[in-house]
Amino acid sequence: MNNIIIRSFTGIAYASIIMVSLFYDVRLFSFIIFCFSCLAIFEFQKLLQLNYITPYILLGFMCFYFLREKFNKNTISIILYVTLASHFLMLKWLFQDAYKKKLIIIFLTYGYVVFSCFFIIVIPFSKGTFNPEILLFVFVLNWTNNSFAYLFGKKFGKTKLLLRISPNKSWEGFWSGFVFTCFAALIFYTLKIDLKPIQIIICSILIPVLATLGDLVQSKIKRDAGVKDSGNILPGHGGFYDRMDSIIFIAPWSFYILNQF
Repeated sequence: MNNIIIRSFTGIAYASIIMVSLFYDVRLFSFIIFCFSCLAIFEFQKLLQLNYITPYILLGFMCFYFLREKFNKNTISIILYVTLASHFLMLKWLFQDAYKKKLIIIFLTYGYVVFSCFFIIVIPFSKGTFNPEILLFVFVLNWTNNSFAYLFGKKFGKTKLLLRISPNKSWEGFWSGFVFTCFAALIFYTLKIDLKPIQIIICSILIPVLATLGDLVQSKIKRDAGVKDSGNILPGHGGFYDRMDSIIFIAPWSFYILNQF
């Protein structure tokens, strides 16, 4: 079967599970994201030759206490700023040699992966109460960017984005994803989603950039590990870390935008 068809079926199934659970029950949604995140964390650690049990325990603890309304705004803010700081470290690492210090690797394991996955669950609560449409907006913009960047990049991509890290990424693919993401954001604006116009504009601009950076970071990790995919559980996509690399990078920044503008 054609790889694009396989990839499409897998992507639709993955998206359907998330969206159905998101609008059906917040606890079911949180549990599914937790399970998907644990699989992504497992694959991430495998790439770095790590085998810590604490990331899974910490993520479970954070999700449980957040849903029980045990975290106040200050706690969420501290977690957020640690997460964003880890992202800056990842971007610095993206253009340099691999980190060798164990302390930095541990910090990135928790800050970059665990905390970022946590914010996927937190985004629907950006306005205080659970609103699934907010996360729907973020996910749809992410999926739109990824889909059109992949399709147009595969068909028309000639100018390489960052050849030494990801030879398949192209500027043609990036700009295609960017344009269609803006169209998707415009549709949400016309539907009167519960977001400010400035939030919609900023997200439509930043999500394609963040998604691309998240993908490049993961590509660098896989290149350093000498593998093509983080796993093989998702036909056409590889592993859950392959599938979630962009939303992992997008989630904390989206939460920041939705709370600061």
